[in-house]
Amino acid sequence: MDRIVMKKKFSLGYFDTKANDDTWVRLGSFSKLQVWVDDSMMEDGWLEVEVVDTSVRHGRSPQRVKRVLNVQLSVGDFKNAFHIDMTQLDHRYGGRGIAAKAYRYIIKKLGITLQAGTCQSQGGRKVWFDLAQINDLNVYTKSKFSKSYVVGIDEEEREVWHPTKEIYDGMKEMYVFAESA
Repeated sequence: MDRIVMKKKFSLGYFDTKANDDTWVRLGSFSKLQVWVDDSMMEDGWLEVEVVDTSVRHGRSPQRVKRVLNVQLSVGDFKNAFHIDMTQLDHRYGGRGIAAKAYRYIIKKLGITLQAGTCQSQGGRKVWFDLAQINDLNVYTKSKFSKSYVVGIDEEEREVWHPTKEIYDGMKEMYVFAESA
């Protein structure tokens, strides 16, 4: 996996909970935030998740609520896992651990395995650092054809690591996964 630098501030706008198309389904909620999923393309290997704050509404439209987090997933090289293609967090909600909570919620509620993106920002690495500390999740690394290795955490860099496998910026491509324990 490669380390990348991303623009720090995203403003995600609003999400319409009563949109005319019926592809979005409310999955549930955590920490007073609602989780919506569009699984209409799941058979084709695509999944999109929106986490919204229903306490923040847009003007006079009570069904339009603040988008907090957007996660785009696809089935990649590992058929049993959804690869995280892109995650965006609204800058007003940063520093609350929402992405890690959302990933955990998605893993548990949908019963899927998540694969970390192959390029990660500092915030993305911090999310996987947080996931590795959750007791009811298994976070591990593996190469395309190797066995799995449980990851540890690097407190100084705030990212996952393994003593014998170079996860970030290594010569051999390593992948990180999280699944329910």
